[in-house]
Amino acid sequence: MIIKSNIPALNTLNRLQKNNKVTASTLERLSSGLRINSAADDAAGLSISERMRAQIRGLDQAQRNIQDGISLVQTAEGGLAVIHDPHLQRMRELAIQSANDTLTHDDRKKIQEEIEQIKKAIDDITNNTEFNGIKLLNVPDSGKVIKTIEVMKTVTKTETTYVPEIVDISKATSITIYERSTGLNELTIPITSFPISMEWSPPDSPTEKYLFEIGQYYFRTTAYGAESGYIPGNNITGVRLNGLTGYDGTTEVWANKLIAYTGAGWEPSDAEGDHSPNAILGDDLTDYPKYTQASNMMLRFEYMREVTTSTTVTVPELITIEETIDPNVILQVGANAGDTFKVDLSDVRTSSLGIDQISVDPRDKAAEAIGMIDEAISKVSSERSKYGAYQNALEHIHSNVANYSENLTSAESRIRDADMAKEMMKMAKSNILSQAAQAMLVQANQTPESVLQLLR
Repeated sequence: MIIKSNIPALNTLNRLQKNNKVTASTLERLSSGLRINSAADDAAGLSISERMRAQIRGLDQAQRNIQDGISLVQTAEGGLAVIHDPHLQRMRELAIQSANDTLTHDDRKKIQEEIEQIKKAIDDITNNTEFNGIKLLNVPDSGKVIKTIEVMKTVTKTETTYVPEIVDISKATSITIYERSTGLNELTIPITSFPISMEWSPPDSPTEKYLFEIGQYYFRTTAYGAESGYIPGNNITGVRLNGLTGYDGTTEVWANKLIAYTGAGWEPSDAEGDHSPNAILGDDLTDYPKYTQASNMMLRFEYMREVTTSTTVTVPELITIEETIDPNVILQVGANAGDTFKVDLSDVRTSSLGIDQISVDPRDKAAEAIGMIDEAISKVSSERSKYGAYQNALEHIHSNVANYSENLTSAESRIRDADMAKEMMKMAKSNILSQAAQAMLVQANQTPESVLQLLR
C-alpha cells in the first residue's frame, strides 16, 4: 500500500475541477443569455456574429431613415395639396368669372386683387414648406454656379544682374608677361654618340610651359589651379581667368610638354662649321620662337560678377470656384453603401407654374388665364402623384428592410444566444457530478488511514 502519493485522491480532484469549470461556464451563459461570451467560447462564431450585428444595426438605422423620408414626402405632398385646393381651384374659378362680359372693369379689378392675394399665398406656402430646414417646394434648378473670389497670393521674384568689377591681380595670381624676341631659343646639342637624343625647355625653368605664338603679348597664370595656361595679351577685354580667388571663369590651358629629338645618320666632319642632322624626329624647332620677359606693361582685367536678388511681393489672384447644385434628396435606405433612394424635390412657385403674371382684365386675358391655370393645376397634380409614388416605394422598402433585419437577427441569435434549457440541464448534471466528486475525495483521503491499523 502506497501512502506518499494518493493517486485516487488526485484523480478525484481533477474530476472535481473539471466539473466546477463546467458549472462556472454554465452559470455565465445562464446569467448573460449568450452562448458566446468571449472569443474563447467560439472564435469563428464570434466573427460571424459581429458581422451580422453590424448589418442588423445598419438595417435598423435604415428603417429610421426610411421613416424620415416618408415624413419628408408627406410634408411636401401636404403643401402641394394646399396649393392645389383651394388656391389654384379658387384662382381658376375667379378667371372663369372674369371671362364673363357681364362684369365691368371695376368688377374685374376686384377679382384681380383677390388673384394677387392667392399668388402671394402660394409663394408663402412654397417658401415655408420645410422638413428639418430643407425647403421642399422652392428648389432651384440643378446646374452649376460659377463663383469668382479674389485672394492675395505671395510670390517671390528673382532678378539676376551682372556688375563689372576690377580684378585685384596681386591677390589673385602672379602674372608674367612675355613678348616675342628675335631668333630662336638656343639649343646645345652635345655629340657624344649616335643616335642622339635631346630635350628642349624654355630658358627660365624646366617646369615652364611652351609658348605658342598667338599674339604680340602673353600672360601666364601660375598661382592657382593644377595647371598653368597662356592667353594672348592683346585684346584682353572680356577675358575670364581660371584660378582667381573667389571668382569663377575659364581659360585656355596648356599641358606640360617635353620635346625630344632623335637624330640619326650624322656625318661628323673635321671641317669648321655647324653640324646638322640628316633627319630630325619630332617637332620642328622653327615652331618655337624665342620670347623674353616684357617690361613697362600694364594689364587691366575686368569681369562681370553675377548678382541675384529676390523680392517677395503680394499680388491679388482671382480663383474661380464651380459649385454644383443638386435639388435632389438622397435617402440611405440600406445597411450598405449604394443602398440609396433619390427624391426629386419640386419648385411650385408661381413663377415656375407660369401664373405669376396672369391678369383677368380685360376679358381676353381672363380667357388666357384659364388655360395658364389649368397647366399649373396639371403640374401640381403631377408633382403630387410623384410624391405619392415615392411614399409607396419607401413603404415597400421599409417592409423589405424590416423583414431582412428580422431574419438576420434570428440567424445571429442561433449563433450567439444560449439555449437556456440545455444550459440548465448541463448545470444540473455538473452540480451532481461535483457533489459526487467531493464525497469521493473525502473517501480517497481516508483510505491511507487504514495503514494505522497495521501499527497497532
